[in-house]
Amino acid sequence: MGKKRIKIIRRQATLDDVDGIVKLDNEVWPEFPATAEMIRSRIEVFPEGNFVGVYNGEIIGYTSLQIVDYDLEAHPPFTWMEITDGGTWRRSHQLNGKHVYGVSLSVSPKMRNYSIGSQMLFCGWSLIIRYNRDICLLGSRIPDYQLYKDTYSPEEYIKLRREDGKLVDSELRLYEHDGFTIICVLPNYENDPESCNYGVLVAQKNPFYNRGWQGFRNVMAWLIFNYGHKVIGV
Repeated sequence: MGKKRIKIIRRQATLDDVDGIVKLDNEVWPEFPATAEMIRSRIEVFPEGNFVGVYNGEIIGYTSLQIVDYDLEAHPPFTWMEITDGGTWRRSHQLNGKHVYGVSLSVSPKMRNYSIGSQMLFCGWSLIIRYNRDICLLGSRIPDYQLYKDTYSPEEYIKLRREDGKLVDSELRLYEHDGFTIICVLPNYENDPESCNYGVLVAQKNPFYNRGWQGFRNVMAWLIFNYGHKVIGV
């Protein structure tokens, strides 16, 4: 069955949303949910990097992004706790950094197959365009690796494709669909039994980077935030 699309309210998160975001994170990531302290700190450090999706008055989507400096050529490994300063951003967020790092993407299990994840990614892209950063980085899970761990190394697994040409791993497949490319495997990225604690660094270039004046970028950021699927075509 193809994905359906429903209208949700997408907006910047506020401190009033902390409890709702924590509740959602506990549903989505029971092994390593964000705490109220983490969410509150992120909003205090960089409020523009936190977005919620609301449907019928309930927070059903959350994404958060910080700005960092990272050596893409050497791509040194890191853990989620290291790159996010324990999930708080207090020392990891660098406003003058070159790249945007997607810290989290949470979608309610009740709202699968409604393209909520893609809609929340549009929020992230609006931030990247408005702040004129050239590359978006994410740490993807590889939740299907548990089924292949005895046959393939993680480096081999992330290259596996199905007969239709799409990646075997369901989460990497989502990010590839949204235009991301695989950079490297991240050992011990987070406590994630399904992924055998591995993460995968993925990246996508900002097509509007250094394109014209700030007003144009502001307009494109607004369009993608509000009408992402029509502007980008997904």
